[in-house]
Amino acid sequence: MNAFKPTLLFLLIAAFSSIGLAESPEEVGTRLMKQNDDRPVFERVKNTAELRIYSASGQLRFTKKLIMGAYTENMGTPNQVEKYMTYFMAPPDDMGNSYMAYNYKNRPDEKYLYLKGIRKAKKVTGADKKLSFFGSDFTNGDMGKPDFLEWKYRYLGDRKVTFKGKEFDCYAIEAVPVSESLKRELGYGKRITHLEKKTLLSLKLDYYDENMTLWKVMRLLSFTTANNVKGEKVYYETGLELKNVKTGSRSELHFLDPKFEAASNLRTDIFTIQYLTRKWW
Repeated sequence: MNAFKPTLLFLLIAAFSSIGLAESPEEVGTRLMKQNDDRPVFERVKNTAELRIYSASGQLRFTKKLIMGAYTENMGTPNQVEKYMTYFMAPPDDMGNSYMAYNYKNRPDEKYLYLKGIRKAKKVTGADKKLSFFGSDFTNGDMGKPDFLEWKYRYLGDRKVTFKGKEFDCYAIEAVPVSESLKRELGYGKRITHLEKKTLLSLKLDYYDENMTLWKVMRLLSFTTANNVKGEKVYYETGLELKNVKTGSRSELHFLDPKFEAASNLRTDIFTIQYLTRKWW
């Protein structure tokens, strides 16, 4: 009996301790999305891309050709910032338009558009974030890496998602904007991200409008892998589809010939407003 009592007491203490240490759904969701946000990236990338826009009937309406560059400054530190530059090469109506984004680890992102029609670089702020990105189903706010700081997270459980004909186990994580004003700016009441458990790639994202009605579904179409300058394995998305479930239209973004690190021959001084109108490739 004497030996039994301490053992029982120990088990009770351990049980209550584990309960106290258990993560809440909010903590789990935040941790997983932070891990996704902190996935290894390349220091330098350059690629050509196509933005394909389809009608509700499935007809290809427009194909827009772009050249894109990305540079990660202070990689792997709290001051990391991922910089993106995109220039439209075709069709003629879009040639000369450009886009630039800074994705910060420790403060809100910055995004800029240059529209040749008004010959002016414009910072994407307020309601500009939910406007269509050059006639596609993507919005200005959708482009570039999602801003981790703009959302509050909650783990919903595990779900299966089909990718290239196979089912993968995913973490389902709900994200809601951190404020009502941001919700109005983005046009989204919430999104649900499905993270593949091994790679933490986002295989599927469900976007809901401000009335919490399903609006758009984004799916990963393809990805590739390579090592960055630190020798870390990077999972790099090369194809995305965004479908508007209300209208039936959809848009696809395809990265056709990505070059990484030294092979990119990317200049690192081009990520300024001045280079929105200059040739850098």
